[in-house]
Amino acid sequence: MGILLHRRSTAFWFVLACAVISWAGFAAYWGTHGLVRSFDSVSESHRALEKLQTIQVLMESAEASVSRYVITGDPASLSPYQEAQRVIPQRLRQIKSRSPKPLNRLVLVHLQYLSNIVAARKAGGYAAAEQWVLSEDNVSVRQALARGLSDLQEKESAQVRRRSTTTSRHSSKVTAGLVLFACVSLGFLAGAFGLLRRESDGRVLAESETERMETFLHSIIERIPYRILVKEATNLRLTLVNKAASEWLGRSETELLGSNAYDLRPHEEAQHEVQQDRQVLRDGKAVNIPEESLVLPSGEARTLHTQKVSIPDQNGAPAYLVTISEDITERKQAQRMLELSRDAAEESARVKAEFLRNMSHEFRTPLSIIIGMTSLLLDSELSDEQRRFASTVQRAAGGLTHLTKDILDFSKMESGTFTLETQEISIRPAVDSVVAMFSEQARAKGVGLVSLIPNEIPATLLGDGIRLRQVLTQLVGNAVKFTSRGEVILRITKAKEDETRLWLTCRITDTGIGIDPDVQKHLFEVFRQGDGSRTRQFGGTGLGLAMSRRIVELMGGEIGFESAPKEGSSFWFTLPFQKRGSSFSPIDQPSLPWTRARVLVVDENETVRQLLRQQLGTWALASEGVSSGEAALTLLRREQKAGRPFAIVLLDMHLPDMESVDFARAVKQDPHVAQTQLLVMTTSDSPLDPATGSSLGFSGWIFKPPQPEALFEHLSLLIEPVRQDHPRAA
Repeated sequence: MGILLHRRSTAFWFVLACAVISWAGFAAYWGTHGLVRSFDSVSESHRALEKLQTIQVLMESAEASVSRYVITGDPASLSPYQEAQRVIPQRLRQIKSRSPKPLNRLVLVHLQYLSNIVAARKAGGYAAAEQWVLSEDNVSVRQALARGLSDLQEKESAQVRRRSTTTSRHSSKVTAGLVLFACVSLGFLAGAFGLLRRESDGRVLAESETERMETFLHSIIERIPYRILVKEATNLRLTLVNKAASEWLGRSETELLGSNAYDLRPHEEAQHEVQQDRQVLRDGKAVNIPEESLVLPSGEARTLHTQKVSIPDQNGAPAYLVTISEDITERKQAQRMLELSRDAAEESARVKAEFLRNMSHEFRTPLSIIIGMTSLLLDSELSDEQRRFASTVQRAAGGLTHLTKDILDFSKMESGTFTLETQEISIRPAVDSVVAMFSEQARAKGVGLVSLIPNEIPATLLGDGIRLRQVLTQLVGNAVKFTSRGEVILRITKAKEDETRLWLTCRITDTGIGIDPDVQKHLFEVFRQGDGSRTRQFGGTGLGLAMSRRIVELMGGEIGFESAPKEGSSFWFTLPFQKRGSSFSPIDQPSLPWTRARVLVVDENETVRQLLRQQLGTWALASEGVSSGEAALTLLRREQKAGRPFAIVLLDMHLPDMESVDFARAVKQDPHVAQTQLLVMTTSDSPLDPATGSSLGFSGWIFKPPQPEALFEHLSLLIEPVRQDHPRAA
């Protein structure tokens, strides 16, 4: 496009220069023509003036010769007169257009006058001639003739001067115009030739660049490791081949150029190739041939990946066919090896999964017998040592049963047969069952284990409850196992929701040993443990977290954790659940047997206090919480004095500043708060019997953390039931 515009610009300036030169030539022609006419007019005026002068001289010579003839009578003296008679009429005819008629008439009259004098001299002698000479008419004619000739000469002289001046000026203008036009024309011509020179230089540069690009492209084509063949569309003969094609075909470039498929391949293969090439040229579309065979001159068989493209000319008709082939022999061999390896791996995985399933079933059968027989053994009369041995066997068998179940689930995941179910899930019972499972273990270690489920969580959702409990069991079990003091808290929160689904986040936070940063990046890998040494303190197979992650991901959720050494860990996972309907079902609550009651929660742990107060709130019970015995006694007395007594104190067995027994005594010894009922929370395996508790001032006891059903049952026994005339609490 740039070259085309440059050529058009050059042509425009060249045509403009030619037009200016033509116009300058035309103007010069007319100027020169006018100048020539001016010179001709001046010349004509000079000639007329010369003729007038000649007439005047002839007239004067004629008069002089007539005067001599009159005086002398010699006829020889009449020669000038005779010459004037002959020449003057001719000269008058020549200047007829420039001399006035009266002047011509005066000249002729004067000639006639001279003729009369000559005739009188011949006829009458001197006297007769003298009369004519002295005639007044002759004097007036002579004077008029002299004046006329003089005026005419003066007029012609003035006209000659005027025309000379005009001619000189016109000549200067024409000369200046010609010089100007010549300069302008030369400027235009110089511009046009400059453009032509630039175009020529540009063409040379373009040709050089084109040659350089052709060399560059040819160098690239020669170095490409693919076979490149270019064929003419008319006869399918090769017009370009690269080095790779020459090497693959075992022929030089000279031999290949001009050859066709029939010269290079067997007849049937060549015929198939020609038909294929014709089809590509007809359709005008690129064709991809994933695999085709090529036998090298050495006899080696190679596999090629070929692409064929039709190249059109400027009119859109097929001009060339480009064939590009890549040698994929090694790739196909590697692919076949990978397929064999994959098949072998799949077979190995299938055999392994089948072996694991068989072994799991084989393990579970004797384990079920061991567990059953151990249960029967524990129901019989045994000594303490025998019971301890039997309990140990039962726990070990239970652990093996759980391990075989994990191995079976893992094998199902590996083989792709692990399935999920969608059914109704009661969220709170599911969580409470997991917490209850580890409550005994947590109490034995003195670790608080609580769950927090806000009221906004629906009572029932749709999902796989078995897998939910499996993941919760794994994470809560790990938290309890790796926590020797403090607490383990299971929180359920709402992450997000839409019209049909609800995402819940389950977070298990502990105050255990934490996880080393070097271990964290491998924590969810199969058979990887935080401490893999032989002297590790905590056991495990390394399957639990890996399986938990896979289960969560299969359920469409995500899992993660935050941890620091000696600061505890927080594992979380978010799962989507389907809603049962357009609205949530309310949490089932038992019928409340009270209308007005206040409960004081006394526990050092803020989380435990929060959990208990939240649970009491769901039963319409007002509550307060404090962390020490002294603070509780102060609050009891102040509220009693203000007329807002606490009906029940729910306190921990071991307070930070006093034991629960001391607290009970202080309460019972104060008559203002002695009626307050005390419900003690204990983690001991040997709970208080009713007689001992009553003697210590307790109204009852409950395991810590208390389960909602057990807590509700105890509160129902301690709080005064509602009466019809009893005022209801606001």
